[in-house]
Amino acid sequence: MNHFILWKDMRLFHGSHSRSVVEHSHPMIQLVIAVEGLFRSKGKNGEWVSQKGLLIAPNQIHECDANQVEILSLEIDPHSNLGEWINGNQLKNKHVIEYHSEHFPNLDIEKILEYIDIEDWAGIRQDIYKTFDFKGIIENNTMEPRIQEVVDFIKGNIEQEITTQQLMKVAHLSESRLIHLFKEIKGLPIRNFILWYRLQIVLELILNGESLTTAAYEAGFSDQAHLTRTFTKMIGVPPSLLTKNSKFIQVSFPE
Repeated sequence: MNHFILWKDMRLFHGSHSRSVVEHSHPMIQLVIAVEGLFRSKGKNGEWVSQKGLLIAPNQIHECDANQVEILSLEIDPHSNLGEWINGNQLKNKHVIEYHSEHFPNLDIEKILEYIDIEDWAGIRQDIYKTFDFKGIIENNTMEPRIQEVVDFIKGNIEQEITTQQLMKVAHLSESRLIHLFKEIKGLPIRNFILWYRLQIVLELILNGESLTTAAYEAGFSDQAHLTRTFTKMIGVPPSLLTKNSKFIQVSFPE
């Protein structure tokens, strides 16, 4: 059984792909690790090399062949607090870092797998923070009432376009104050939060048997084609692939 865990600022896949991933790029920071053995990636010279793992910067074209290899693939929003930390402290303007133990001395693959088995999502987050030596505040757990009203408005109107001007009126805040306060409390920008919530709705609907057309409408995408483009860009596979394999993947949405 494959597992896909979707937080608002990152997502974790554990399992194996039934096919190779073609050359692509996406707007997320990605850490991909082979649980056992190695996978292959294509280097700058176009030659395939065997890897234990890679840390890949956002929007970098890459191609990996992990066909039938058990992997952990972590993708992190680069605009989140954690993503900004990784950009400034691990990637440091590098496009790709090969996995070596000295780069990630705190990465405990076995512990993460144990947490997945018992669905301890908080434990996984803590191990991810340790992996990147992140000690900053990810999210303020005391919800500011004005930001709670913004979140409630987003969730209640997700099927339509949501503008910053609308949210400013809901929160009774200036644009700059709203943007700053929302990220301080929720850990990522408003636009990214809205996209995360839309993708969560899509995943829940299609895994419950709804059509892509219905999922697109309910989540606020203009049409199925818009949904497919966005989903593929953010998740790495088209949503139709999940509808075909819903019995073989478990999806979780930790708070």
